[in-house]
Amino acid sequence: MISILKGNTIKIFYVFFFLFSLTFIIPFLPLQNPLDISLEQRFMAPDLHHFFGTDELGRDLLSRTLFGAATTIKVSIFALFSSLVIGVVMGGIAGYLYQTWVDSLFNWVVSLIFSLPFLLVMVSFLSLMTPNIFNAYLILTCIMWVNPARIVRAEVIRTRKLPHVTAFRAFGASEAHVLFYAVLPGCIKSALIFSLSYFPEIIGLEAGLSFLGLGVQPPDPGLGKMIFDGLNYIYSSWWLSFIPAAFLGLIVLVVNRFLKI
Repeated sequence: MISILKGNTIKIFYVFFFLFSLTFIIPFLPLQNPLDISLEQRFMAPDLHHFFGTDELGRDLLSRTLFGAATTIKVSIFALFSSLVIGVVMGGIAGYLYQTWVDSLFNWVVSLIFSLPFLLVMVSFLSLMTPNIFNAYLILTCIMWVNPARIVRAEVIRTRKLPHVTAFRAFGASEAHVLFYAVLPGCIKSALIFSLSYFPEIIGLEAGLSFLGLGVQPPDPGLGKMIFDGLNYIYSSWWLSFIPAAFLGLIVLVVNRFLKI
């Protein structure tokens, strides 16, 4: 993949590597256990002992915010690249078999997904499943593959008749070999760049699912769930919702800044 990335795009790859590495570093930081309950320290405002304060169960909000951010970033990155892989394969096959029943079926599925309200589809599916972070990841992946798939399909249709592809066939290569070795490598970059531009949206969707109770489940920390729970105490303990929301906004802002290609 790195050979496909050039110029500013390689910097984006390093940003994703840094974010992904950060999610594994956070558990080793000298933080309080995000699950430790201390009823004597409930609703403590930010101070030198609890920099972000404590929640309704006396849990340290700093550690819960950082662990929640790590979960959001990790799930979003996995969903992004899983949907990219699925989109490249599906779009590649549909484009290579252009104007066949496979291509027609692909266009029908894509049109169906685009015709339905995005968030409503995810909530409907998750309401029929056991709410947890893995199912939220699956739904994000199953929805987000459509965008890179459309781009790859268009690129494959454009390149499948080029001379180097014809040369592969002339040497007796199978159609699967031609698709995955002669056609797709030149079509991935556009889909990759387009998918990366959707990363902030995936972060927001993951947090939104947790906010609705369909993502991270208690007692595990999740930014969306923390924002929702803190709304019950917004007038007396403003930090419970404000700090996770500000942290989520900061993540999206930083990612948007570095995703400018």
